[in-house]
Amino acid sequence: MGERIMPCAMLLTLMLAVRAGSEEAAVHFQAHRGTVEEAPENTMAAFRHAWSIEGAVPEADLRTTKDGVIICLHDAMPARTTDAPEPYRSTDISDIAFDVVRTWDAGSWFDARFAGERVPTLRELFAFMQGKPERQLYLDLKGVDLEALKALIEECGVAEQVLFVHGSPVYCARLLDMFPGARTMTWLSGLPPQIKRGYHALAKSAFKGLSQLQFHLHVRPGEGPVEYMLDEAFLASAVAATRAAGVELMVRPFAFDAASVRALMDLGIHWYVADAPAKFAAAVAEARTRQTHSD
Repeated sequence: MGERIMPCAMLLTLMLAVRAGSEEAAVHFQAHRGTVEEAPENTMAAFRHAWSIEGAVPEADLRTTKDGVIICLHDAMPARTTDAPEPYRSTDISDIAFDVVRTWDAGSWFDARFAGERVPTLRELFAFMQGKPERQLYLDLKGVDLEALKALIEECGVAEQVLFVHGSPVYCARLLDMFPGARTMTWLSGLPPQIKRGYHALAKSAFKGLSQLQFHLHVRPGEGPVEYMLDEAFLASAVAATRAAGVELMVRPFAFDAASVRALMDLGIHWYVADAPAKFAAAVAEARTRQTHSD
């Protein structure tokens, strides 16, 4: 069956409806890996930077060392984001003890200003959140024992401050058995046909097990204004359907400016993903100014 096209009148009705209900809605965004562009990713410097920006919620990638310490590291091997020497550079982090990991510099590769940054433990990150309920955190579960994670969350008292991230919506649903009432997020990537197929499959289950659903927004090639490959009719329909199911639609724009952010906000999208949280926050601020000027 071909893709159903939403009539223009229906699209306009949906856009007006979501805008009317969210005119003054706050904008929130996942600071991907804490930040990718403004500090060394998955370090305390990155997480502190994200938490200093209104609306930002940092994301930490979780892996586990050989001796069972949960750490924040994106890649399975440490070569890209630390000064780990051989043979460790090309060794899976799960085969390396934490006391070795702790000796590595995780900041100089990004900029000399961050020399001395270390690969943080999740316990250290949770300690920075304790007593600060406004400090929320996405946990991307790349390599972690769930029982150990649950014990640490409960010990540190941060259950209300974390959101779980996984690429499998089925896995997200299963997480709720261990973490009742937890917030979960998964994403859909690829070109529009792939994203739409994934979305329609999730919609059939009423987005079971999800609190948030993220779309990757790739940019149309060419010069000129930022335009996304996913069409506005589909995005508007997805906003309405997810909201009706109690799920927040999140988008990850791979390029943005104030005008493109304004257009997404006008569709009723309140949640985003940003590699550069300060830059994105500035675009949101300018987008709000544009709206003020147009009213």
